[in-house]
Amino acid sequence: MDVRQKAGKLKQLRHLKREVNLLSQRIARLEAEIDDNARSRWRGRVVVEHGARLAALRDRLAQRRGQCMEQLGALYGFIDDIDDSLMRQIMAGRYIDGLTWKEVAARIGERDEQYPRRAHNRFLARASLPEAVAGIRGDREGANVQNRGENYGKAN
Repeated sequence: MDVRQKAGKLKQLRHLKREVNLLSQRIARLEAEIDDNARSRWRGRVVVEHGARLAALRDRLAQRRGQCMEQLGALYGFIDDIDDSLMRQIMAGRYIDGLTWKEVAARIGERDEQYPRRAHNRFLARASLPEAVAGIRGDREGANVQNRGENYGKAN
């Protein structure tokens, strides 16, 4: 696995944090809808079936949220286990806080954004990601992405 692939897996941390928040919001909305459904005066078969579908969807979202939390824990653990304090600051700034390289450089007291980027690349080149982190799909890894330009301008 090269540096770019490792960085892609680490970039998933920001996306996973956002996904956990979105899933939490969806679960909260579904729970409110389930409560409203349970308080309904009319308890016909349709209402009961609707409530059961909502509960199944909530459980599915909660399961996905749990998976995301496990992946987040693995990514945080990888960064926390880095022995070098400076490298931990660089990695945390870039992947946990979502800073640009220029902002990371400023945070660690450097003027040139190339310093943290090069240190990061050297570290990832020699570091091996734990299995829990290595199993996370990267940005475009495993995605069924179609070339959008191939059908551009063609009539369907």
